[in-house]
Amino acid sequence: MKRPIISAVLPVKSNLEGLKKTVTHLRSIDPHRIEIIVVDGGGCEATKRWLMENQGHVAHIRSGQDQGIYSAMNYGKSCATGDWVWFAGAGDLPNASTWRDWINTANDNRQALNQDLQIFEVLLDENRERGVQGSYPARWDASMCWRNTTHHQGVLYRRQTIQAVHFDAQLKVLADYALHLKLWSNGTPAELHNATWAQVAPGGVSRKFTSSLYFEEWRFKRKTLKGWRLWAQPAWLLLKYTFKKSGVRR
Repeated sequence: MKRPIISAVLPVKSNLEGLKKTVTHLRSIDPHRIEIIVVDGGGCEATKRWLMENQGHVAHIRSGQDQGIYSAMNYGKSCATGDWVWFAGAGDLPNASTWRDWINTANDNRQALNQDLQIFEVLLDENRERGVQGSYPARWDASMCWRNTTHHQGVLYRRQTIQAVHFDAQLKVLADYALHLKLWSNGTPAELHNATWAQVAPGGVSRKFTSSLYFEEWRFKRKTLKGWRLWAQPAWLLLKYTFKKSGVRR
């Protein structure tokens, strides 16, 4: 049997309905060339029971207490066998037409995709939190020094590349942003696509705009950024916090 094209890693905790939607959507796109990996943080017997009943549709399942979402993502990627790895939350929905086109292209010529990161646009659910824009186009540039403009739901990572690095599990909210900023700062190239890859469900941990979120952002930025971009961060982060708390929707 051929290796799958995409390994979809789904961390979940107490969101069975969202998990069902994402798994069902993935299987409707391609049940053979998409490998589904579910890392359940435990605490919900209904989720555990559903996973056991559907283990024929999920390539790898782990259910039990863990150290948080980024620990779960690290574990999930270590299990991946596909050429590419995608991380999503329960309730996030892939764009079927874009996925089918991309999978067919990758299947026909697996060597044609030269860059280790493939980045697409993501849409946010209409019920998104206030202060959150409705879409994020594909970007891989200096904008990341200021805002989280590249979301993991819009990124395909070459398996060997993502398995060689780790999400910092000591960061509770922004470890994906931290990893992207580090990869960009180190000169990791990416291919940008003018197509929508997924719609992101509301309720993500990075969209609770508390002061601790911005302290966490400062923690990793001071390790990665240099020069004026670093020293401008305290004032910038305070400005961002004030703006988000004002509840302005874009």
